[in-house]
Amino acid sequence: MTRLIVFIALISTLNFSYSQRYFFDMGIKVGASNYLGDMGGKELPRRDFVLDMKMKHTRWDLGIFARYRANYWLAVRGDVTYTRIEGKDIESTNPGRRGRNLSFKNDMIALEARAEFYPPFLSVSDVGYYGRYRADYQTYVYAGAGALFHFPFAELGGEKYYLRPLMTEGFKYSVVTLTVPVGAGFFFTLRRQHRIGFEIQWNWTLTDYLDDVSNVYVDPSMMGSDAIASTLANRRSELNEAFLPDPANYDPGNKRGDKTHLDNYLSVKLYYSYVFRQRRGGFQRRNYSWMYGRRGRFRKVKAKL
Repeated sequence: MTRLIVFIALISTLNFSYSQRYFFDMGIKVGASNYLGDMGGKELPRRDFVLDMKMKHTRWDLGIFARYRANYWLAVRGDVTYTRIEGKDIESTNPGRRGRNLSFKNDMIALEARAEFYPPFLSVSDVGYYGRYRADYQTYVYAGAGALFHFPFAELGGEKYYLRPLMTEGFKYSVVTLTVPVGAGFFFTLRRQHRIGFEIQWNWTLTDYLDDVSNVYVDPSMMGSDAIASTLANRRSELNEAFLPDPANYDPGNKRGDKTHLDNYLSVKLYYSYVFRQRRGGFQRRNYSWMYGRRGRFRKVKAKL
């Protein structure tokens, strides 16, 4: 009987040394996206700067994610994102693009993995690991890599036509490409388990065909077998405007796009995530905060529920 009492006492003591940890969260994100590529834009000779984006063609960015906080400095995260981008030459103030009169939309699915870095001096407390505080504010920067599945299409006469099978430039590019997301964000944690955040993300890709435009005009014989291919490859005939470039500029062999610059896109998003509470033993590590100061490295902490 005495041994049983001692055993129960030891177990009770161990339980008191355990802490609630808050290092895993899952959530949803909702935002907007815009792209830089070969279509649309302003007077610039090529689209390689954010100010050349057409806000009118901003579209959606939706997704889910899961994040694991490895320590106070670092987290890893995986995302699945559905994004639409679009562009129209007719909206451009560049005469050459306007005379080309192409348009596209692209529904994209991205699978991403990334690392997030949390500078301690940009944080206010840290629920992050042991739940010492009920609320916090965290700022971070991140970079990663992923696979992007993209399916550009155009609309004509109310019908939707996927452009890749049409081979409008005599080339059937891959629907999968590498993407490199980089960005920055911040979040607030409320009552230890509800997180609301904001991010801005630049997405580099290794393709110049998000908009189905990259190289030169080709002869219709080099395109896909669908008769609509030549119509969607050169839509100048639909225009009825004066002061447009010479029609010969759009003949086979002439420049259709800028293959020296790959397509990229920008996304901004709001997100909500739920932080899962797990029970683990151990000691608290250092917690840096310009609001609360520096905490001891080996101080035991139990979450206050």
